[in-house]
Amino acid sequence: MIRKGNFLMLYEPGIFGVLNADAMENEPLLLLDGGIERRRNEPYDFDNRARGCFEGYLFQYTLRGEGIFIRQGREYRVKPGYGFFVNLPEDSRYCLPDEPAAEWEFLYLHFAGSAVEPFWSRLKAMGRDLIFLDLESGPVRMAVELQKRLSKGGRLERYEGGEFLYRFLCGLLRQAENPGLEGKSFLAGRAAEYMRQEFSRLQGIEEVAAVLKVSPAHLSRCFKKEMGIPPIEFLTRQRIQAAMNQLLGTEKTVKEIAEENGFACGNYFSKVFRRYAGVSPEIYRRRNRT
Repeated sequence: MIRKGNFLMLYEPGIFGVLNADAMENEPLLLLDGGIERRRNEPYDFDNRARGCFEGYLFQYTLRGEGIFIRQGREYRVKPGYGFFVNLPEDSRYCLPDEPAAEWEFLYLHFAGSAVEPFWSRLKAMGRDLIFLDLESGPVRMAVELQKRLSKGGRLERYEGGEFLYRFLCGLLRQAENPGLEGKSFLAGRAAEYMRQEFSRLQGIEEVAAVLKVSPAHLSRCFKKEMGIPPIEFLTRQRIQAAMNQLLGTEKTVKEIAEENGFACGNYFSKVFRRYAGVSPEIYRRRNRT
């Protein structure tokens, strides 16, 4: 059992394997096994350089207690809320601390497939050997619910394992890139919501800061820290997304769409649009309309 604030999540240790009898050839995302384990006062030590036939990818997340993770000579204590992601085989190791009353309770997922590699590469490029996930984050909730179901004898429908893994890996990457996403501050959350609603008429971030009664510099610092991007970037993305919808769903001119979404003129809109979409608004409309 884990308790955090008013949130209560019940779980029971238990592992599961996945019968992938219906898997297509070279399936891009394949869930192999997983579960929740509790280790205490026992030998528990895995060297990932030599795991025999145990290959693929492993994500392991601490629920209670702590373990040790060592990658390329750097040692970490994997405390509750932290996990690691490994590509087997690799130069890493994880184990139970060699201490009296040592205990490690963790959730793990073992999976394979060519579609995992882009997620793995993106996380590796971030240089984080440990990934923090709030207990209430989407990926943790998803994984615990799946473990409950499968460890009690449930089974996956065809392709459901791949569907789960794609959602899990997207959520994992999103949390790693934006560690404050689940628990946004009052300021960052209000700023984001205000920009979502008012992007078409806003003149700039200064106006958002004025509404929230903070300085533009303070807003930018807080927003970037918690959302992962500057507020002006967030605002521009809202405008470009709305413009894409209008390019595909209306007959309005590029100039009209630019003005309706907060751009000073059609030429500036086209320049910004090309930076995001890689093509001009006219070409985007022509290529993507059926």
